[in-house]
Amino acid sequence: MNKIKQLNSISRCVLIATIFAGTTQLATAHTRLETATVAENTRITNNVIIGHGCGEKNVIGTSVVFPDGVDSTVLVDGATHTGPLTDFVQNWGNLMQQNYSKAVFSFQDEKTNSLGNVVGFWAGGGDSLPHNLNGYIPFRAGAVVIEPTSCAKSVKFYISIADICEITDTAGFSEATVNFWTHNNLGTAYDRVSTTDDGPASYTVTRTSALPTSCGAGVTVEVKPSAAQINRDMPIKLNGTQVWPR
Repeated sequence: MNKIKQLNSISRCVLIATIFAGTTQLATAHTRLETATVAENTRITNNVIIGHGCGEKNVIGTSVVFPDGVDSTVLVDGATHTGPLTDFVQNWGNLMQQNYSKAVFSFQDEKTNSLGNVVGFWAGGGDSLPHNLNGYIPFRAGAVVIEPTSCAKSVKFYISIADICEITDTAGFSEATVNFWTHNNLGTAYDRVSTTDDGPASYTVTRTSALPTSCGAGVTVEVKPSAAQINRDMPIKLNGTQVWPR
């Protein structure tokens, strides 16, 4: 009987430890995409998953920016590529479309560039997202076509996200007002404060078609937004009026 009680006690301790471990992981979770890797030529429905609020503050809105591929930084095996993104991807530019949903926030809209291509989206207002819960913001990711003559075995796009807990001007940005899942080295007011560049969510397109025989094992391509694009596309505008930052 004593052994049974001892085993029950151990089981309860393990269960409690597991619960707290799961809670800690949730509390420190980055905002990421539900599906972070997809095969080329595949269209999917995806979600931005907001991981947590700003400490005890709820999230009242989110802003998402995809690299536009126009003035983006393109890296090949870690080295800067001087040519255009079209050297590796045929159709990047208008593949992401926001899906309408009031599951988390009441208002939302896409962000477009001068050509009308979607370069991001935002959602906010209504009930706030509790600081200790996940929020799913849906969008459709179109089929990415990797340039068949290139040596790209995969293309990773870095997606910049701001989870907003309080509307301020840029001088009011802090861990208590906004969580930045962005690059730490672009030189913008929206840069993540971090010693490593671990902020952005990633979306990796893997090649399924055959590489040209001259490519060997192939190369890894990465695409980052420019500072100019972040400054232009990270703010949230409602009916033409900027509402964040103030």
